[in-house]
Amino acid sequence: MPTYCYRRGNGELVELVMSYAEKCRLESQDGSLVHKGETLKRDVAAEHSRTVGSSAGWPIWSDAAAVHPDLVPQVSDNLRRNGVLCEFSRDGRPKFENAAHRRAVLRQFRMHDRNGYC
Repeated sequence: MPTYCYRRGNGELVELVMSYAEKCRLESQDGSLVHKGETLKRDVAAEHSRTVGSSAGWPIWSDAAAVHPDLVPQVSDNLRRNGVLCEFSRDGRPKFENAAHRRAVLRQFRMHDRNGYC
């Protein structure tokens, strides 16, 4: 279910998880709704601020691009020979420092993330 962001009168952010049908039923035309006795005003920008242009979340440890722990030295050496330095966890997960680093490592692995921008 989607998460909708609202602001209290004092500016504090409140996140409500509800279906679209429920949101349409509860929300008035001006984007406000009454929740637990207080009026909240919808903040659409706050709903999207975490995904657009945000550097939060880096570095990340990738599960999908992990290798067997016994192969980490060999894979790390191959990456280094191709000009990409990458740290691996003990269980074989690569650490992506930022989007460009992630793109470079995935390119060396011949992987493509259809949900990403590689």
